Amino acid sequence: MSVLKLLRIFPVISSTVNLMWALDEYAFLGSWMNPAYRAQADALLPPWFKTWGAKGTWVLITGFPMSLSAGLANAFIHRATLQASGALKWYWLGVGFTVAHFFYGPTALRLLKAIRDGEPDGKPTQSMGQWLRMHATRTATTDLPAFICFTIAALG
Repeated sequence: MSVLKLLRIFPVISSTVNLMWALDEYAFLGSWMNPAYRAQADALLPPWFKTWGAKGTWVLITGFPMSLSAGLANAFIHRATLQASGALKWYWLGVGFTVAHFFYGPTALRLLKAIRDGEPDGKPTQSMGQWLRMHATRTATTDLPAFICFTIAALG
């Protein structure tokens, strides 16, 4: 496989990682919301979350920058070819949706801190519920569209 072909599919690979991480987060963090063990979850969630957060951050600090940089590289390398095939706009859209993920950052960070701190009032599952709703919206409006755009671009 040529380097150029690898560059063309790399945003698809990295955005797949981002999307799968988002879906996995929803699945395993959502399991804390089971009403049958809400009291135990409220007690255990803050210390568990401090450990998990430190281990899970690597996906965020590697996956999204990879999608962003690979998408930008594609948008600038052999531009005329991409323009002619119609793929250029899809790489730019993928980059835009990747950047849009970070617009949710302030809300996400505030809610994550509340979970780690056991807020509000020792009921971090309330903050987790808010985070899960925000996360589902963010995944549907940024991560999934980025993956779709990068896939269309790579096929173009």
